[in-house]
Amino acid sequence: MVDRRQFIGSIPVSAMAISAIALARPAASQDAAAEDSSSDSLIASPPVVQNPRAESFGVSIAVDQLATAWVEYGLDRYDLKHTAIASQHGLVSADDRALHVRVQHDQPFPVGQPIFYRVVVQPLAYKNAYVLQRGEPQATDVYALRLPDPGAKRVRVVSINDTHENLETIRQLHAQIEALDPDLLIWNGDTCNDFDASDQPALIMLNPAKDRSISWASTRPLVFSNGNHDVRGQRARETIDCFVGCPESSELPYNQAVRIGPLALVTMDTGEDKPDRHPVFAGTAAYEPYRSRQATWLQQAVNQPEVRDAPFKIVACHIPLRGLPDQNDGTTLEGYASFSGFGAKLWMPTLVESGFQAVVSGHMHRDRLDPATEEMPILQFVGGGPTAEKATLTIIDAEQNAADPSMEIRITDLDGKVLHQQTWNGKR
Repeated sequence: MVDRRQFIGSIPVSAMAISAIALARPAASQDAAAEDSSSDSLIASPPVVQNPRAESFGVSIAVDQLATAWVEYGLDRYDLKHTAIASQHGLVSADDRALHVRVQHDQPFPVGQPIFYRVVVQPLAYKNAYVLQRGEPQATDVYALRLPDPGAKRVRVVSINDTHENLETIRQLHAQIEALDPDLLIWNGDTCNDFDASDQPALIMLNPAKDRSISWASTRPLVFSNGNHDVRGQRARETIDCFVGCPESSELPYNQAVRIGPLALVTMDTGEDKPDRHPVFAGTAAYEPYRSRQATWLQQAVNQPEVRDAPFKIVACHIPLRGLPDQNDGTTLEGYASFSGFGAKLWMPTLVESGFQAVVSGHMHRDRLDPATEEMPILQFVGGGPTAEKATLTIIDAEQNAADPSMEIRITDLDGKVLHQQTWNGKR
């Protein structure tokens, strides 16, 4: 559980326009929506919780035909008396791949209590603009979502990376995640090999285990950090419909500053592993100005009290920000990046000056720990690869004691063997 959590957006909250809260039931009531786990179900994934705030959270779900969705929720498993409808500018959202519902409560949720919820999905068909047909609604199971507890003193965050659609690895990771029971899960990039025309981003991202009963982010929030493979292919632009990013900014959707107990977590988007001018992109890459905008955001985020005053600070991004000797930094047309030279130049001075202890990354498909040096005081944990033999979990445990806060970061394999480990005691 979490001591306290605060999220810092990129632009004012007034820019948020994702979905609305409704007091009345939509087309079908809670009682009428049947839970359906059959193979021909309209629902194609478990719910994936994202972007929790004190009074809100988002839920994405994959569907296999045109449908609308809503979330029924409450503080009692048997009394889901509130309803949130997926809508934009008054028009109820409909999609045939993925739907996202933003639950916006009328006051902060009580701390230390689970929020019980389920997602209800209803088919929609248009004969014409005035003749609409609705099918029978289907509902997920009821889940108990954990939100922050300001009185808790311990927090656990788990980061996974570079799953690349490897089903065996994903299912083993799920088992490890459930055993570790983190407060927050980071998917640190490269969910896929690419998103070509024949791929289905919604299923790859929202149902990676290809089993709706296997869910790693239905009872805890997930933070997504974009990988270079996630932005490749004809259908890569659909990823934002699955992992919608923070509600405060459509311009910087994957930049968040998250305070969880004694830990401040900042996420950055390293983008592609080659310069924008590389001919392979055919003029479709604009990551260099995007990284510059992130640098401006980062300078503001680290000066917020919730980050500035945290005993421990880490940054999560897909491509490492530190390289080994003679590694490619991805700033030339030769080869591809082993670390992000663009990101390092723009972001590392701010991270060092602000007292960050560690970078958590992936990309290289080979785990390692880069120790702190006098020139580079920030450690770097690099997660492993997509096969079961190379896959890893990066586990961050932070504890807030009155006089001596502590943090441990370790990388383990799928058998739980510790491969790398570092401990901090006291605020740096």
